Amino acid sequence: MARPDFNKNMRIKDFQSYYWYKTELQHICKKHSLPTTGTKAELTAYIIKLLSGVPVSNIKVTRKIRRKGTLKDGSITPNTSILASGFSLNNEARAFFKSYYGLSQFSFKKSMAIKMRAIETTQDKTATIQDLIDVYEHPDKNLSNNAEEQTYQWNNFVKTFMADDCTKVYHERMTVASILWTKVRDSNQPKKYSKKLLKQYQSDIRQYLS
Repeated sequence: MARPDFNKNMRIKDFQSYYWYKTELQHICKKHSLPTTGTKAELTAYIIKLLSGVPVSNIKVTRKIRRKGTLKDGSITPNTSILASGFSLNNEARAFFKSYYGLSQFSFKKSMAIKMRAIETTQDKTATIQDLIDVYEHPDKNLSNNAEEQTYQWNNFVKTFMADDCTKVYHERMTVASILWTKVRDSNQPKKYSKKLLKQYQSDIRQYLS
């Protein structure tokens, strides 16, 4: 079933069953006078509220970022409160994590940024630096149910596709993955890779068999 055009009378279940690019979500939000800034997960949440019957005037930006000056790395510990201290993922934070892990260089992971946005969105006053350490060390465990993480569907699709030994019989595997993803993206199927897709769309990818 091809993806229908968006309309504000669409069922939430139908809206969620299809893949939408961030630019499409922003266009929908702009057209219906909703907040247009934020992550895909945040934009999706605004649209779901609209479809739920929440008045547009009551749909506000969910993530409030409050900074209270620059927190120096020497003042940061695993027990430091993220919201109360004004902590942010900046060079001071980078210096702390370099020292904490004994590294010469440190790069923030996507999982840490996702966790920070979740903390700011929910205004979780109990969140500490230890929460960022946890998602840095175990991102799959700590973010499996996070709404923003679930929007990285293409990346997860490719990762699972490449891990499947059954796909190794194809040359140009990324091309095959892209073909299958397009089929799934534009349907109401789950936006996940599974072996059955190889059989379901065999005629479309047969030419790439080694």
